[in-house]
Amino acid sequence: MADREVRIGSLPDVFHYDDADFDSAIDTDHFIKSSQAPAVNDDMVRLQDLNTAVANAVQAAAVITDHAIVRGDGGVRGIQDSGIIIDDLDNISGITSIIIDGLLAAITSGAIEYSNGRLYMTNKAHRRAIDRTSDVAVATVTVENTLNETALWMGTMAANSLEAGNIFKFHADGIIQNGGPTANDRVTLRIRVGGITGAIVTTLNPVAGAIAVGSHWHIDANATQRTLGVAGSRSVHIDLDVDGTILEVIGLANIDTTANMDVVITAQWASANVNNIISLYQGFMEYKN
Repeated sequence: MADREVRIGSLPDVFHYDDADFDSAIDTDHFIKSSQAPAVNDDMVRLQDLNTAVANAVQAAAVITDHAIVRGDGGVRGIQDSGIIIDDLDNISGITSIIIDGLLAAITSGAIEYSNGRLYMTNKAHRRAIDRTSDVAVATVTVENTLNETALWMGTMAANSLEAGNIFKFHADGIIQNGGPTANDRVTLRIRVGGITGAIVTTLNPVAGAIAVGSHWHIDANATQRTLGVAGSRSVHIDLDVDGTILEVIGLANIDTTANMDVVITAQWASANVNNIISLYQGFMEYKN
C-alpha cells in the first residue's frame, strides 16, 4: 500500500488517501467536465474527443481477409478488401496485372520498370530493356500454283506504337521448290509495311535457278526506328537465304509511324504451276527494347 496525493491546480496535497483502501483518486456518481481538449499524453479525453477520433478513423464496412491488402472504397475514409494477398513469408498472390510508370532514381537490383515505351529489368548493377517476342506463327502457310501475291506472315504494329530508338527483328523460314530454272519459275518475296497492300519496303528476287523439293529458305531482318512521324526514318537490314543462295538488303526507309505499320512478308510466283511452292514454317517478331 502507498500514500497517494490529489492535486488541484497550484494546491498540492489537497487530499491524501491510502491506495489499499481506495482504488482511484476520484470516484463520483456525477460528471467530471473539462472545457479544454487534450493536448498532451496525460490530458483527460472527453466524449467529444472520442467522437471526433472515431469520425476521422479509417473504417471498413466488412471484415478484411487475413493477409489481404486493403484499398479505398471511394467513401469518406472507407477501406475495403482486395484479392491481393501477402502471406507471412512475404509471398504475393492474386495480382492480375501491374501498370508500371517511370524509372527508379537509383539502379536497384531486381527492379522491373517501365519508361518511354520500354520495359526494363535490373539483374544486379545494369538496367536493360526486356526483349519481347510476338506474332508467332503457329500454322504452316503455303503459296502454290497461283499468280496472286499472298501473305506468308504478318507482325502487328499499330499506329503510334513506337518510340524513337526502338529496335525490332523478325524471322521467317520454311521450305521452297519450283518447276524449273526459267523466269516463269521464280518467286518474288516482298516486305510491306501497313498490311498486305501497304508500302513495299523491299522486294527480294532470289537468283534464277531450279529449286529442288524440300529446299529451305529463311529471312532474318532487323530495323531501328530512328525518328517518328509521317516521314519517320527506319534503318533496315534484311538477309534472305534460299537453299544457300543469299540476298542481302541494307538501307533507310521512310515509314509513317502515325499510321498502321503491320509488317507483312508476301510471296508471288511468276506463273501458276503446281510445282511452284513456298511454305512458311516459322515466323515471329522480337521487340528488343
